[in-house]
Amino acid sequence: MACFGDRSATLDTTCRTFLAAAAASIAATPAVGKSARGGDGTDHVDPVVSLWRDWLAAHRLCSEACRRQQKLETEMLRQLGSFPRVKIGLSEGDGFMWAYTTEEIDRLLPNPDQAETRRAARAELAARRADWNTVDAWIGYSSAKKAEAEIAEVEDALAKELWNTSSRSVAGIAAKLHCVLETEDPGSGLEEAPWPELRTILSDLMQICGSLHPG
Repeated sequence: MACFGDRSATLDTTCRTFLAAAAASIAATPAVGKSARGGDGTDHVDPVVSLWRDWLAAHRLCSEACRRQQKLETEMLRQLGSFPRVKIGLSEGDGFMWAYTTEEIDRLLPNPDQAETRRAARAELAARRADWNTVDAWIGYSSAKKAEAEIAEVEDALAKELWNTSSRSVAGIAAKLHCVLETEDPGSGLEEAPWPELRTILSDLMQICGSLHPG
């Protein structure tokens, strides 16, 4: 099953379902393969599939954490209007620039005769940060952002370990390909090469896994 065609809502749903079905297919396939050493004919657990299962769990947790962080950020911006910032007028004429840090304030107001304007801008930024922190403590945005960053580090580490491990089974190869598609094209909407072709390969691997383990 390759996901070609336009980006209609029906197609997006179908392609999203394809990746979910691929994950279910890989998860249901026994993670075994021939020994990477010696060719002794003995089945061994494929470490790639085991790593992929851990990665997929972390990936789903990271996606949930990202959605929560974005929801809380939207609420923060709804209440406060913007991230803490101050408007700095340009000395060359009309116009202004936003400063989000004291360093940016100092860079935009470097002259000695701008000391009072610089002080006022710093005070305004500090007040806006205080308002932000007050709302943040109530909503929990910073905590959610920190939690997202922590699980993202776990996901990245598992992905690197996954790619540095040799596959010993068809399911292991499918797991690596699923990881690429899930990470780089989660909506299966990319139509330029090689994405449709990679989805076709994953579909073929799913069918092979099914024929090897029909139960």
